[in-house]
Amino acid sequence: MRKIVFKTIFITLGIVLILAISAFGILSFAAPKAMMNFSASLGLDAISGDYAYQEYRRSGDINYLAYAFEVAANEGRPAAAERFEEFYENEGFASYCTEQDGQDLGEDIPKLNYRSYACGLGACALYAVAETDEEKLEVYTFALSETSEEFEPSNPVVSLALAACEADDAEFCGIILDNLENEDKFNELRKQATLEDASQRTEGYELYLEIIDLLEEAANE
Repeated sequence: MRKIVFKTIFITLGIVLILAISAFGILSFAAPKAMMNFSASLGLDAISGDYAYQEYRRSGDINYLAYAFEVAANEGRPAAAERFEEFYENEGFASYCTEQDGQDLGEDIPKLNYRSYACGLGACALYAVAETDEEKLEVYTFALSETSEEFEPSNPVVSLALAACEADDAEFCGIILDNLENEDKFNELRKQATLEDASQRTEGYELYLEIIDLLEEAANE
């Protein structure tokens, strides 16, 4: 009799477990948005980002793609590179970035230029998966194209330079340094070196000098 009871209990538990797994799978497929929010509430950011990407693929809403990319980038996941390319090439990318400007999106996200922030994350993500010098140079070229002549804070070139330094990639740091010191784009910026009053120098120029110093140190290690 006891064997029958235990057997019944095990069978019942097995059925319940199968139904729970099935329900979870169905919910994940049918309602990725709900699962995204649920995962985020548990602090499971990586999983939440994956559900956000599923929701983007289902609905086409760029908000979910942006979130999926940011989570993957901040987690240092290879998926960030692919998601960034999809995000950057989306026809709604420019307008989405403009909409984010001036909003409080978190302490690590500049309020005035979300596009610069996003492209900085993207440059780092692309650099992380680059396998050749040519691919790394392509990432630098991209970062440069998204960095203004004023060399504003949190720009993509700075983000990429910091990533290369953190990776102890002395060779690539040297390449960035050589290009950065000779880019025509920053000719006007470099003219500030002749200013006798240092207080007249812009924040961008001071940042430019800091990055040059950092790259020189990293390249010579």
